[in-house]
Amino acid sequence: FERRELLYQRSRGEDTICVFKHALTRDVVYASLLESRRRLDHAAVGAALERLYAGRTDEVVELLSHHFGLSDDDDRAVDYAIRAADKAQRRWANAEALAFWQLALARLERMPDTEATRLRRLDAAIRQAEIRFALGHHAEQIDLLERVLPLVESADAPRRAAWHYWLGFLHSLTGSAPEVAIDHCRQASAIAEQEGLEEIGAFADACLVQVYVFAGELDAAIAAGERALAVFEARRNLWWACRALAQLSSAANARGEWERSLGYCQRALAHALELDDLRLKVSALARMASTHVQRGDWRRGLGYCDEALALGPTPYDAAAVKAIRGYALTGCGRLDEGITLLEEALVWYEHSSLKFTRCQFTLWLAEALLARGDRVRGVELVHSVLSIARELRYRHLEASADRLRARMTEN
Repeated sequence: FERRELLYQRSRGEDTICVFKHALTRDVVYASLLESRRRLDHAAVGAALERLYAGRTDEVVELLSHHFGLSDDDDRAVDYAIRAADKAQRRWANAEALAFWQLALARLERMPDTEATRLRRLDAAIRQAEIRFALGHHAEQIDLLERVLPLVESADAPRRAAWHYWLGFLHSLTGSAPEVAIDHCRQASAIAEQEGLEEIGAFADACLVQVYVFAGELDAAIAAGERALAVFEARRNLWWACRALAQLSSAANARGEWERSLGYCQRALAHALELDDLRLKVSALARMASTHVQRGDWRRGLGYCDEALALGPTPYDAAAVKAIRGYALTGCGRLDEGITLLEEALVWYEHSSLKFTRCQFTLWLAEALLARGDRVRGVELVHSVLSIARELRYRHLEASADRLRARMTEN
């Protein structure tokens, strides 16, 4: 092969390796191997990497996932795919993390149907929730969770509770009836209380905050959020403390308690800085921006939007920040520019299932159109929001739309 210049030798320290000169030649040779031989060779390469990187396999976990994924070693294929997903998620490479989770789940579904495999399949479905939430794949995650329902009934209490609170949280985002989301969260709370799982109960409460806000039960939202926050901060679970604080900020804004909302945001930002977590920083800054623009402090809101965008937010957060920034610009009198940003953000929301958030930003667009004199289009948007809010029983949103409609009627 060397004589024919198909491959050549390369020194690496004390070792010598052979490298194909052309990728096409490598692919032809690889394809000529029997599939059974390829699987054996991939397993051998994976084992060699484990020996070479003993004690530091995290450096090459993606390679290990690749090679064992093409071998007959089911357990290592799943283990390394999950580790690669976790590694990608830590650096907020969410699309990459999701791809590894999908590899793990696909392999698990082909494995013998043992109790251990069923539990790992359930874990693989539940643990994708945070990633898909960041990517805006909310409806897809609901489908995935509902597909593993047969595995839930025989699972332990923490897994059953997690399945319920994630479904409740995601159902509230995607426009299910409030009682559906509330029921899932309450089932998670009941499981946690029965089993004495304080932190699991706090997870359920944190999800309930958002559900209650959408349903217009603002006192219940604040109470649930404060319960969850006390547990998370006492246990130093700062990630979920930030999640609770973000929802508490929304509840306070819905009650017009701006200073209280900003206090929640500042605590969330402090936790995010302590963790040095990109997404939590973006979330806290976006919530601060939203609070300021809703209270009419447009320029300060713009400043927080710019800080959030400078961090490179995920698609889910980027769309929200774009809408908040657009609304802030309209408040500063830059109507055309702000309306354009709001419209662009709503294009993203049209392709998502986030009905409550989409309706909220649609009302902001309608308000901006009214300010620009485009009353006909503004009224159409308000009526569309009213229709959705009444159908889904978003009581606070319905009241906001009614107030804006009254203003438009007066004008």
